[in-house]
Amino acid sequence: MMRQTLFVLSCISALTLSGVALSSFAPNTSAEFGRSGYYADSFHGRPTSSGEKYDKNALTCAHKTLAFGTKIRVTRIDNKRSVVLRVNDRGPFIEGYVVDVSRAAAEELGFIRAGTTRVKVEIVESAQSAVTNDARDAVEFSATGVARRTQLVRSVEADAPATYSTSSRTSTKGFVTPSSNLYKVDIKASDKKGFGVQISTLSDANNVLPIINKLQSQYPDKVLVNVVKDELDQSTYKVIVGPFATKSAADTAQKTVNKKHKKTIVIDLGEI
Repeated sequence: MMRQTLFVLSCISALTLSGVALSSFAPNTSAEFGRSGYYADSFHGRPTSSGEKYDKNALTCAHKTLAFGTKIRVTRIDNKRSVVLRVNDRGPFIEGYVVDVSRAAAEELGFIRAGTTRVKVEIVESAQSAVTNDARDAVEFSATGVARRTQLVRSVEADAPATYSTSSRTSTKGFVTPSSNLYKVDIKASDKKGFGVQISTLSDANNVLPIINKLQSQYPDKVLVNVVKDELDQSTYKVIVGPFATKSAADTAQKTVNKKHKKTIVIDLGEI
């Protein structure tokens, strides 16, 4: 059975440059260039080549050869927007295409209308390293609800947009330009009571902090993260605005949230 943890992140503020990292990344100097498309919504819920079900809201992708679990940075050539994705499917098998991305990734890269775009693909973490680091980075709580480990801060580049993707600046040789920020994080367990508005579901902890940082300024003390761990000890992060005492209060909040975030859902926190 999946194990789930709900916790609150508050008081997140950029303080100064420092070397705080959530996981280690080993950028690869080689890069692939070509076109990217994205999955049609009709594939949502269907099994991928790895056995996982495709989730249009997760940051995943298909690659012809990279091992499942490998994390890659996909950068759009024309506007330099980028996102870190996890490989869980095979393809695309069309000449000139190097990757197919989920709908959530396509929204981050901004090519939903165009349908395709030219991209650069770089390996940022091997499959073996990703499994090790994801297990290490998962936030675990003791029976008393006190966090034993709170390694939920990854170095986020100074020019990262306030979304759940991480922008990158690259040198002429293909290396990611080093940078780091220090964040103050207050993590505490939250009762599973009331209702919340679920904003997004993320499979990569690297993408959690930017969206939380943005939401904190909009909804102070109302940002929750539901950490779901599966049988393989791999984590999924569900970002939620709440709690609200009643469903009607959550429904009202959802109307405000939907002005800036698409496809949100109201959930009963007692059922997660």
